Amino acid sequence: MMAKAMGEPSRARILVALMDARAWTATELAGCAGISKGTATTHLNHLVDVGLLDEVRQGRHRYVRLKNQGVADAVEALVRLSPSSGPEFPSTYRGRRHQHELQRARTCYQHLAGVLGVNLCVLWQSEGFISSGWELTAQGFAWAESIGLRLPTKPPRPLVRPCLDWTERLDHAAGLLPDLFTGHALSSGWLKRGSHPRSVVLTELGAGQLAGFGLADALGAGIGADL
Repeated sequence: MMAKAMGEPSRARILVALMDARAWTATELAGCAGISKGTATTHLNHLVDVGLLDEVRQGRHRYVRLKNQGVADAVEALVRLSPSSGPEFPSTYRGRRHQHELQRARTCYQHLAGVLGVNLCVLWQSEGFISSGWELTAQGFAWAESIGLRLPTKPPRPLVRPCLDWTERLDHAAGLLPDLFTGHALSSGWLKRGSHPRSVVLTELGAGQLAGFGLADALGAGIGADL
């Protein structure tokens, strides 16, 4: 039932839009999917019923968001298998800007993806923070603590795991550590939200912080530069 629900094109576009891990209204999602608010509401009701979305109500307002990390993983897999399910961009300056920003740096639910996410993953591995078997090493724990991340001794889910990036076709890092790092980077002003809901832009402060951590190469070519 879930696979069928995700396979409908408009629902797939709604789910992809929700990969920024934030709560959206039916009106906002209708715009992303290119459908009417009434049609979007019908789709959202179905996605809530089959357990793909959570519903949050505040006064007269209704918001929805992805149920959990498992749903986010399924949506990411859907986009990899069927690229047409991903975001559609008009052949305009704004559309090209959104597409470019998403490829450079974006959120994949709660962690980083795109060129920045892949480069960070490669650097974490080369610095010895992540082992070849996708385990967080003692060096990795020490580095996380050095930037203020507090990792539980008995984590409820993997600290790091591979997640195949749908634009780069290489692994970026998912799991508790990348999630915490992304949240910390956003709240600290190292990253800011881009012009697309899922895109993020590395700030000058963030570039300096990464360089200070020995991760300057994560910037890649043009990461963080305005278009």
